[in-house]
Amino acid sequence: MICFKLKWAEGGLCVLQEVDLIRSIQALLKRTTAQVIMQIKMNREAQQTLEMDWSDKVQAYSFDDHSGRHGNSSPDTQRHPSSATLQEQVCTPSSWTKFTQDNLSKAMEEEQATNSLRMFVERMLQDTTDDLRDQCSIVDAAFSQRCEELIEAKTELEMKLAQILEQIGAQEKNIVALQQAIHNKEAPLRVAQSRLYLRSLRPNMELCRDPPQLSLEGEARQIDATTASLSQKLSEARSSLSHLEESRMALEKDINCKTHSLFIDREKCMSHRKRYPAISVLTGY
Repeated sequence: MICFKLKWAEGGLCVLQEVDLIRSIQALLKRTTAQVIMQIKMNREAQQTLEMDWSDKVQAYSFDDHSGRHGNSSPDTQRHPSSATLQEQVCTPSSWTKFTQDNLSKAMEEEQATNSLRMFVERMLQDTTDDLRDQCSIVDAAFSQRCEELIEAKTELEMKLAQILEQIGAQEKNIVALQQAIHNKEAPLRVAQSRLYLRSLRPNMELCRDPPQLSLEGEARQIDATTASLSQKLSEARSSLSHLEESRMALEKDINCKTHSLFIDREKCMSHRKRYPAISVLTGY
């Protein structure tokens, strides 16, 4: 039993195994073709030997038949004085029989060898065809599974991209709000600092840290702290937006790769595999 069945593998590995299978079968077919050619040569040699033996026997039978028809009254008889002399390379009845039997035995051996080789070739073609079709089914199933995986992965990436885009929009709005909040602190800060500056111009004992002075200083510090906090949040928001943009580009690149891979596997490879040779073609008919 000739068998080239290979174990299940995924994606491209299945295709590589199919290529190895095809190459192995091609090598086997080449070796078998050489055997068939050699057997045909031997058959022709046996045929030629039988035909020559048959031709000699037909001619000898014609001579014997003609000789048997000779009689004392036959008009075509002649004297041949040297005909009774022992001829060189004359065989005996046993060697004649052996020669004929050897020719027949050789022809029968070649016939049996031919029948055995024919059965081997038919079985080999059937087995290799079954192996090729089985491997083809494995590869087709692997391609189908791979396409499903690519579609699923692409869908998940697209959903993730939609979330990232939503987060980018929200972060951009947050940045605008923070920038506006920082801008809104400018006027109160200028007012507080202007008041503190003017009050710092008070003469002599009037330069007193009275409650208004303390309140203004506290207000200025609070505005500065709030502005610093808003600036820190703005920096963090911008950094987060930068990371989100990087994630977006990576997702878009990955989606493009998945789309391209899906196009190659489904539209290119699987469309070619629809033209896989039929069983009759694989078996040589």
